[in-house]
Amino acid sequence: MASKTARELVEELNRHRIEVSKLKNVLNELDSEKESWYRKKEEFSVKIRQSIQKIKDSKARRDSLTQEVKGLKPRRDSINKDASSRLKDFDRLKKEKEQLAKSLPIKENPSRIKQAIEKLEFKIETDTASFEKEKELMKKIKGLKNLYEDAKELAESNKRLKDASDEIRNMKKDANESHKLIQEKAKQSQSLHEEILKISAEIDKMKVEEEDAFRKFSELKKKFGDANSELKEKLKLMNSVKAELDRIDSDKREKRKHEQEMFLKSKEDAVNEKIKKRQKLTTEDLLVFQKFGKD
Repeated sequence: MASKTARELVEELNRHRIEVSKLKNVLNELDSEKESWYRKKEEFSVKIRQSIQKIKDSKARRDSLTQEVKGLKPRRDSINKDASSRLKDFDRLKKEKEQLAKSLPIKENPSRIKQAIEKLEFKIETDTASFEKEKELMKKIKGLKNLYEDAKELAESNKRLKDASDEIRNMKKDANESHKLIQEKAKQSQSLHEEILKISAEIDKMKVEEEDAFRKFSELKKKFGDANSELKEKLKLMNSVKAELDRIDSDKREKRKHEQEMFLKSKEDAVNEKIKKRQKLTTEDLLVFQKFGKD
């Protein structure tokens, strides 16, 4: 195959330079897009890790609330059981009080009966009543004292009934508060569970997007590698052409140098011949003579 001329080589070098320039632009674009997808992939990775941590925290809180609910339920159930038992006592006390009230038709308050007794006793002590009158007052006092004892028994029955009612009301209050607390914690636990499910769904979606971003990054990375390999080949070809042009240029310089040396050698020989023949030297002859270091 015939060697290419310098002009052909220059044209080829220019073509290679244009192609190299285009490939460099392509590489820059590919690299920019490739890194963009890699950053997106990393962003998804960070978000996924953060979401997984949120799930761990929510699960720990949810499990803690579940344990609290489990601990509160026996207490609530125990209070309800005691309240139910106490309610039976209340019903019994109520019946006892009703039966006692029927057997003791008392309308007066025990404190008033006591005041009446004290008033009559004071009257006996301070008045100078006759024996019959004093005897009548003593009989009345005795009757009031019996009435007072019956009224006191009824009052105590009322008090026992009231105490039982207050105790049941407090038990129900405690049970309701425990139940309310159980409901609140169960609601919080359910809310955390729903949040976990929501975040899990978001993680699944982000994983798909992360994989898609990594796939695009990998595709662009391969394209970048292929383009880079092509660029290296183009650079090799371009450097080969440049080397060939440098060789041609070097050969030309060597040829011109050789031709100059041959021309000067012929001039030197002509000057030496004139000197031998004792001919007159021209200015040009003298310059040649000085060039080769002769007087």
